[in-house]
Amino acid sequence: MTRATGTSGSERFPDKRPAYLRRNFYLLCACLTILVLIAAGLATLLVLDHRNTSAGGKAGIFSEARRELAGKLLSAGLRGKAIEQYELYLSEAELPADRRAKIAYTLGTLCMEEGDYEDALSWLYQVEMLDPKTELAPEAGSKIVACLERLGRFAQAQYSLDARSSLDKQGRDEFQGGEVVARIGDDVITLGEIDEAIDAMPEWMRTAAEDPAQKRAFLEQYVAEELLHKKAKRLELDKDPSVRKQSERAMRQLMIQKVLEDEIKDKVKISVDDLDLYYRANRNRYGEKEAFKIRMMKIDTDQLPDIQKALAEGQDFAGLARMHSLDERTSDKGGEIDDWIEEGLDPTGMGDPGGLWQALVNHVEGDVTDPIEVDRESYLFQITSHRPPRAFSLEEAKKQVEADLTRERVEKAYRELVQQALKVSEVKLFPERLGKSAGRQAPDEPNKD
Repeated sequence: MTRATGTSGSERFPDKRPAYLRRNFYLLCACLTILVLIAAGLATLLVLDHRNTSAGGKAGIFSEARRELAGKLLSAGLRGKAIEQYELYLSEAELPADRRAKIAYTLGTLCMEEGDYEDALSWLYQVEMLDPKTELAPEAGSKIVACLERLGRFAQAQYSLDARSSLDKQGRDEFQGGEVVARIGDDVITLGEIDEAIDAMPEWMRTAAEDPAQKRAFLEQYVAEELLHKKAKRLELDKDPSVRKQSERAMRQLMIQKVLEDEIKDKVKISVDDLDLYYRANRNRYGEKEAFKIRMMKIDTDQLPDIQKALAEGQDFAGLARMHSLDERTSDKGGEIDDWIEEGLDPTGMGDPGGLWQALVNHVEGDVTDPIEVDRESYLFQITSHRPPRAFSLEEAKKQVEADLTRERVEKAYRELVQQALKVSEVKLFPERLGKSAGRQAPDEPNKD
């Protein structure tokens, strides 16, 4: 019996496919494997990208939530907490330079309001650095000056202010306003400015300012006020709510005054005949009243007999006043009082205008009055000059007559203008409610509870 020899599987199950089909099959398997690997790689990349995108979106949303939170905290008056959230917002959010500059300006302003001027400076200095073309530069510069001033760094504050506002005035000694009469750093004050300020003063003050010594004093005062104004600007007091409110009131009054001038000026025209009639009707108001000039001696009542005896013997009143008068203001001048004394006036310090006038009246120059005793002190007066009453002519009183008539007509025209405005407008006045406490219900108001 013949033994069977060993054979392989391929020999037992021979692959009867053609060779080219086998090659194509192996090639297709390899391609499929490569495609699976590529697909797996792409899927991994997509997952990672989705995770990154989601994380970035969440970060962006969270940073905007911080900004909104900061705004709400600020509205609630919690500036310190709002500052914290704005700082975190800047650290987390990717913002363009102009937006970062605006947030820095906001932070600087909030720090100023909190009184933290050093941190305020840190943020305000960044504004122009972040955005050199920012429109906030002037405001930021103004606040920088204010912070330096608050920190007591006055030289730096002035330097910063000059750097922002100085003009090229070098080499110029005269300007449109005329000759320069004062300099404050690079700024100048001209004669025209001083004259304009004097012209705006009341007439009696303008007349006094015509004196050279008074004009110099006015210039010194004007410069001092300018320095205080500059300090106020450095402190940004022009932005203080109370100052703004007062400024609005002043502007309101100026506008009202301008309206009145435009509305009333045609109604206040005064002719020569008007002046004559007004003067005749009020002649007793224009003139000089009776008046005296005197010397005064204030002494202890115990000394009075000796002083009167010396005067009776012909001793000089002025000499006795220098030796014995207790009034330090007049004793060195022999008791002389410079002012004219009219009825109702008492420049002596005695405190009794009526008694003084009764002592002087009906005396002539050279007379010594009877003594007046006040608190164990006696007053003696010598008449040095007497001015009798005198009525002014119209020519002498013309300026005063015109001023008085103008004032009366302006007041009348003003009352008429107000009444006319009230009639043509829907205005209701409730004067009976004036003076009532706030919150107290008026009698004619129904209870709303």
